Amino acid sequence: MVAEFSVENFKSFKAWQTFSLVAAKNKELLDENTFEVTKDLRLLRSAVIYGANASGKSNFFAALTFFLNFAVNSGPSQQIGDNIAVHPFAFSKQTENEPSTFELLFFLENREGKPIRYRYRLTVDHDKVCNECLFAVLNVQEVELFVREGQAIRYHPKYFGEGEPATKITRENASFLSVCALINGDRSKAIVLFFQNLSTGLDTRKVQTLSKVDDPKYRERIVDFLRCADIQILDVNSKDIPYLYRVRTPSGNIETRQRMQKKVSYSHAFYDQEEVISSVEFDEEDESLGTRKLFQFAALLLESLDKGYPVFIDEFDSSLHPLIVESILKLFNSPKTNAGNGQLVISCHAVHIMRKDLLRRDQIWFCEKDPYGATELYSLVEYVEPDTHESVRNDAAFNKNYLKGKYGGIPYINEINMQLADDRNGA
Repeated sequence: MVAEFSVENFKSFKAWQTFSLVAAKNKELLDENTFEVTKDLRLLRSAVIYGANASGKSNFFAALTFFLNFAVNSGPSQQIGDNIAVHPFAFSKQTENEPSTFELLFFLENREGKPIRYRYRLTVDHDKVCNECLFAVLNVQEVELFVREGQAIRYHPKYFGEGEPATKITRENASFLSVCALINGDRSKAIVLFFQNLSTGLDTRKVQTLSKVDDPKYRERIVDFLRCADIQILDVNSKDIPYLYRVRTPSGNIETRQRMQKKVSYSHAFYDQEEVISSVEFDEEDESLGTRKLFQFAALLLESLDKGYPVFIDEFDSSLHPLIVESILKLFNSPKTNAGNGQLVISCHAVHIMRKDLLRRDQIWFCEKDPYGATELYSLVEYVEPDTHESVRNDAAFNKNYLKGKYGGIPYINEINMQLADDRNGA
């Protein structure tokens, strides 16, 4: 379960910015859109990030992706001297050569099923890890599990004894956490596994769904998921087809080789008048982009609903009908369909879902760039009306006010240039 993610000096994020899934104290949609972690804390089931093009929405997802990849993979994959592919804020002399910092607050259940809050912070530049630390709330107080400053690492002998062997073999360009997990540390393995299940990006989603298609029960769930979006298919199937590729051999010759590649096909009803008499099969290339995208998402979203894995998806509404976006949000916001307390965080431009009957104010977030090109990240519940100096009312027309520019996070259209263009075109 994710509580907060913060980033500083990465791509368009200059100053420290925090995205939070901690539910505010307001009561709207409390039982539906939030879930209890402890007696004093509830988390959001979903959140939506809005903003103009180039406002920094994608950079938020890129920051989380970089953080997770480095925390998990730098130990086993980085070699001595390898560069760290971090991107500090480029529009300021004060930040271009400074390190980037990331922090994640999250909860993991211990063996007794009690949620333990962790805080993991990482600061890196192009060459090395500058700082790294892990804390956990144990017996009410936050306990320092390990703190790293450069190559000087101290660890808690009782709660993080697994750190002792890792201190001797951790390279300066690798995370201490990943090295501890690599040598089988119990607590670090659990954290790394959580990071691996925290999904961002689209690269492995189709593979994840394809791996489930051969299971008849899971395939039925995938088909039902697609049908919920009013996609008229009878079934999905996978098949192995030959894939030809060319390689250069050590002798310098070009050879054509073959390997098998798994592909998906979709079965549709074949009619005689109004009666279904058989089915016809289409390859994925013949289906719409929306159908293919939903198939990519299917296993990922179902796993999240079942097991509580957090899912972060950029440009979620691309190629999807607005009502499909709304229906998937409703799946996550409902305790009946989201029994695992999965969390869905998306960026999109679907303004119609910015409604009080669907989303709480703390579930609506905005990205906006300041005059110096730096992204600011804020939620609607934090926003203060400039004319009244009061918070946004729960009964406000969120979507209409947003499109009017009341909350920021929209493009500023240059009306003069548009008028000149109309004049040139004889409008």
